[in-house]
Amino acid sequence: MKYSLSIRAIHWLSAATIIGLLILGVYMTPYDIANIEHSESLYFWHKSFGILSFLFVVVRIINKRRHALPELPTTMPKHEKLAAKFAHTALYLLMIVVPVLGYLQSSTYEFSSGIHFFGIDLPELVPNNNAIFEITNILHKWASYSLIAVLVAHVAGALKHRFLDKENDVLNRIL
Repeated sequence: MKYSLSIRAIHWLSAATIIGLLILGVYMTPYDIANIEHSESLYFWHKSFGILSFLFVVVRIINKRRHALPELPTTMPKHEKLAAKFAHTALYLLMIVVPVLGYLQSSTYEFSSGIHFFGIDLPELVPNNNAIFEITNILHKWASYSLIAVLVAHVAGALKHRFLDKENDVLNRIL
């Protein structure tokens, strides 16, 4: 049984957006005030796509509740089922936490030009506060690294089942 077309579509849109955000995030962090024109553009796109990724995860959660989900193969070992459940839970948690931390980070930054979503100005929910900014900055960074690690494990697990454990090919359900 495959996932519904809507679940598959939002999965791959989310995957492309999140992978792009992670690459952009790693690329843009060395830029600082010395190269303000370049860094502002990178941060604008990072924030806009970060909010979009958050909206995608909300849609994903709603969509998953509306559709029957395929069970994992009965031949899959229990420890692999447990690992898959842990990875999916961690992915969803991090797909929520990372953009929320980014939003808070942007809200509290003392030199913030606001939070923009593709040209729409969003409210800064927390006042400028350097102490909170420093905390959210560190948490956003490490939550993003955690997301990378779980994402790599997720892809590795899917590829392992696709090529080495063909009777448990879970990748086919999302293609």
